Amino acid sequence: MLPREHRGPGNAALDELKEANYFRDLDPAAFSRKTAHFLAELNAIHAFREGNGRSQLTFLALVASHAGHPLDLERLDPDEMLAAMIASFDGEEGMLTDIIEKLIH
Repeated sequence: MLPREHRGPGNAALDELKEANYFRDLDPAAFSRKTAHFLAELNAIHAFREGNGRSQLTFLALVASHAGHPLDLERLDPDEMLAAMIASFDGEEGMLTDIIEKLIH
């Protein structure tokens, strides 16, 4: 494996997720905040538009379940999520944080 300083941004984001113990043992508010930031970073470094949302949502659901915060994706409003992801790309992660927190059952 390459040294950390020679790995790409995607690997760095996943390394940070691992170092944060996959956001386990966090209350819902802290989990939502950290997950929103991670998802925003992941979205910014991923080069493909088509499939990003579906792939990232699946990954988010797996991280959430693993961390003890399963999501109720039936309550997700796709238009609201898209607006939150666009805002997070510009550095505003509050909307995304709120959406994730509302989806935690």
